[in-house]
Amino acid sequence: MRNRRRTVKPPESILIVCIRLIGDVILTTPLIGLLKEAYPEAAIDILVGKGTGEFLEKDPRVRRVLYSEKGGKGYFREIFRRYDLAINMNASDRGNSAVLFAGRRQRVGFYLGRSFWKDVWKRLFFTHSLEFQENIPVARYCELVADALSIPGKRLQVKVFWDATDESKVSAILKGHNCATPFFVVHPFARWIYKYWKFDRFAAVSDAIAERYGLQPVWTSSPAAEEKRLLNEAADLCRTRPVLIAGELTLNQMTCLISRAAFYLGLDTAVTHLAASTGIPMVALYGPTFTSRWFPWHNDGDPAQGSPETRGVLQRGNIVVLQKDLECVPCGKAGCDDGGDAESPCLAAIGVDEVLMAVGLLLKDEAVARSVIEEKMKHV
Repeated sequence: MRNRRRTVKPPESILIVCIRLIGDVILTTPLIGLLKEAYPEAAIDILVGKGTGEFLEKDPRVRRVLYSEKGGKGYFREIFRRYDLAINMNASDRGNSAVLFAGRRQRVGFYLGRSFWKDVWKRLFFTHSLEFQENIPVARYCELVADALSIPGKRLQVKVFWDATDESKVSAILKGHNCATPFFVVHPFARWIYKYWKFDRFAAVSDAIAERYGLQPVWTSSPAAEEKRLLNEAADLCRTRPVLIAGELTLNQMTCLISRAAFYLGLDTAVTHLAASTGIPMVALYGPTFTSRWFPWHNDGDPAQGSPETRGVLQRGNIVVLQKDLECVPCGKAGCDDGGDAESPCLAAIGVDEVLMAVGLLLKDEAVARSVIEEKMKHV
């Protein structure tokens, strides 16, 4: 069934629905920019899950952020038939139902294309129904929506805003730690254990960067008590004591902090997508995750960009992702036990020297670095 395209009055009110995790919400921000450019007078609201989109409250392009709590449907009353254009950024029934409730004239949503009967209501009641593509970068769903609406989608920009209050807090924290020299940020945490790398290896890399490049290490964590405890334990392994910023920053403030850094090192996590949005040199370590979908978005790259390769040493601009070049990688599972509670052997197999070679690709012109690291990544 083809989408019904017709000339319509520009929308005065728009709802974007992204009831997913923080990374998905961050990678939805290019659509806000495309819509604001196409419809500058339109009011744009965002519906997200509680705890995933609060950073959007600082986005000057957004009028209001609405929150969906698990099991709750109170937001339906707030959105019912209130928007000229409503868009769901994934194929979930929950988000698509919200779009059907909210959209008066135009309703955009994705369907999985696996079952006619499960998809038929989406294809019938949406004005623009899009088949969900599982092998493209998540940010490019913004491009698919723009194309469906016949608005320009030539430039996709992941953008997280911060204000003067955020800048003042970041400055005060750095000043309080006497961090006046150029610094780099290490964020050694992710949502799930299977995305973790050994803390002693983070410490070794941190020490080497500090010594080779004269940069002050700054290590960060979320406010979670366990992460704060582990952050202190990991820092004790370092020769060059890092500045510890343990759960003190919002995502907006974290983005501000990273934007001031000379370099970022992290894992497959939302903070890595924040780092990519700032444009600083960065290295991220990935395990079983599909980089075809989750490679950090390069704002200055081609809008049609994908992961440069399937695995190994992956570089786009000043972003390098390391993923072990093993036949089973990527598997897309939550670690080998598929439960997420154990470290992934493919991630644990990445060595300190390999990471330092990747750092060298960005912070120093090492002619042999790429060939050496590519060879190393082929072997456990």
